[in-house]
Amino acid sequence: MNSQNELTHTKRIRVTKKFTFDMAHALYGHDGLCKNIHGHTYKLAVTLMGLVVEKPGEAKDGMVIDFSDFKSLVQREVISIYDHALVLNGHSPHAKIQHLDLNFEKVVYFNGQPTCENLVFDIVSKIRPHLPAQVHLHNLRLDETPTSYAEWFIADNN
Repeated sequence: MNSQNELTHTKRIRVTKKFTFDMAHALYGHDGLCKNIHGHTYKLAVTLMGLVVEKPGEAKDGMVIDFSDFKSLVQREVISIYDHALVLNGHSPHAKIQHLDLNFEKVVYFNGQPTCENLVFDIVSKIRPHLPAQVHLHNLRLDETPTSYAEWFIADNN
């Protein structure tokens, strides 16, 4: 039964956590300035959706997900990989530069062009498998500059 009364008792909530990381990249074969190694301060906003836990006396009562657990997940799966890294197209000649990763501590060879759009899909793939069963990734926004960003929404990707 889907009465209006039932819907008002469902406590489905979206929770968002924001992150910042610095990353350098180059777009191999690009026809503009982005073909050169350059960096950005990225701003990442991850929004999860789920039902509020209603188990009085339990540690997670009243939460969709503990913000501390949420933060740890994104830190481990995304930020620790990309923060202060040089990200290059793994299919480009950059991947064949000898000793590049011996001279830099964090070189990441990306599966394709490390554009803002492709980074968003990669971040989604890194986060989704680690979410609790009752929590879903609703949307993700990655700001590459103060005026440019890419977004992913579950509704667009079903």
